[in-house]
Amino acid sequence: MMTSATPQDYAWWEEFRGGIGVSGFCFTLVAGMEPAAVLHRLAATSGELMEAPGYIEVGPADGGSVIVDLAGCAGIMRDVVCELSRGTVPATVHNNIDSIAKFIYAADGKVITGLDPMFPDEPRRGAEPDRLLEDLEDLGLVDEFEEDDEEWLESSKQFVETALALAERCTGIRLTSEHVRGPLPYAVSVAHLYDDDPSV
Repeated sequence: MMTSATPQDYAWWEEFRGGIGVSGFCFTLVAGMEPAAVLHRLAATSGELMEAPGYIEVGPADGGSVIVDLAGCAGIMRDVVCELSRGTVPATVHNNIDSIAKFIYAADGKVITGLDPMFPDEPRRGAEPDRLLEDLEDLGLVDEFEEDDEEWLESSKQFVETALALAERCTGIRLTSEHVRGPLPYAVSVAHLYDDDPSV
């Protein structure tokens, strides 16, 4: 555990999401890497048509960088995870427009732990699927209850806040409402990544 982040640290998310009607998103926190290095590893380009999928914003954060992608899924793509995790640690929280969610924690070119933050008790995957178990327990993500229980329903409403807290614990980086509202210093295209790169 790098920090003791909690879902309450991300209470701003609900107001933000409701204010602009966000449904799909992909937030990636990269420890120890400046935005310029992130752009280089992703072979990001500027000056192209900036539209989804492939439009991301990248900016600095205390301890590294953040990637904000409000329309795509770059942070969960196999090659992106591999490139961004060489020699460091990224964590990604993704939710598509169909409310299918993913959390990816990677290091040194491979996925360490992957899980569904809405259903964290479902089989986790990666090189060490239980690496984050202590944090999952501390955040209340491994409680046993049925999907139709009120406790599960309440917990599932906060899955974004909880997953972001988990990502902060993995990387030491806090995503803020200012990052998500933007604009961030770099608005670039990574559309080339969508040609043939499946998600992890």
